Amino acid sequence: MASRHRKRRNDTTGRLRAALAFAAAGRDVTGGVVSIGECMVEFFDRGDGLWRRGFAGDTLNVAWALRALLPPAIPVAYLSRVGTDAVSQAMLDFIAGAGIATDAISRDPDRTVGLYTIATDHAGERTFSYWRDTSAARRLAADAHHLAASLHGARLVYLSGITAAVVGAEGRAALIAALTRAKAAGALVAYDPNYRPRLWDSVPAMRSFAEAIAGLADILLPTFDDEAAAFGDGSPEATVARLVGWGCDEVVVKNGANPTVLATGETITSHPPGAGVMPVDTTGAGDSFNGGYLAARLTGQDPARAVQVAQT
Repeated sequence: MASRHRKRRNDTTGRLRAALAFAAAGRDVTGGVVSIGECMVEFFDRGDGLWRRGFAGDTLNVAWALRALLPPAIPVAYLSRVGTDAVSQAMLDFIAGAGIATDAISRDPDRTVGLYTIATDHAGERTFSYWRDTSAARRLAADAHHLAASLHGARLVYLSGITAAVVGAEGRAALIAALTRAKAAGALVAYDPNYRPRLWDSVPAMRSFAEAIAGLADILLPTFDDEAAAFGDGSPEATVARLVGWGCDEVVVKNGANPTVLATGETITSHPPGAGVMPVDTTGAGDSFNGGYLAARLTGQDPARAVQVAQT
């Protein structure tokens, strides 16, 4: 097992070095980083009887953070599917306005984007209601040629369990095939399980994909509460042991205000967050962490330092 992990660490390190060389050379290739998933229309209750519209999604949040933190020489793209209506165009304009390439976002003449509403409770936490069952993003992996072309030349591909859930069984198979080809061409694959039970067809389907993607991914970024709910893990260390056993050798287990547990192969370390941080609203915290961690890794930081960057 040790030799297998050593080989995987060397492979991951080599792909990171290739990504850094790619950035240093200033090559303008769309898709240097590709984040795959669903962006939705967001309506936020302002509290005065009016609602404010926005656009958001877990994988777009990560792309947004990566675009803000990475040097301009590393392009960031978003891969999704939207409609041909006005609100879909507004979404594309919003994404492009953040400096995120939209060439990989296909258009669906028969569907539009999903939406959700946000209400805030007395403690400041947000509650969400969703309308996404027929969203265009559910077909983002339906065109294998488009998927492969969009990942061509990628140095990092990021996706989440929400991505995997919304595309269904055929979409997941297409994603695994495309990611396998992208990785063989030198891309890093990063995945956050981001388990949302209501999105999955079944628990066995979720668990089957989780094991398959763990064996393919270079970096896993789970949240302990999600993994405890999905697999019954009793501790972050148990989550690490399972995921490393499935074949991923860089695992970062987020755990709220508790220490982040990092595994690089068979080495496991614990990293408490900085003192004096008081969360007010935890929405998007994991996405921000992921963006910070991946940006730090792509710009040459070691995993322990990347955790520190992500925690700040």
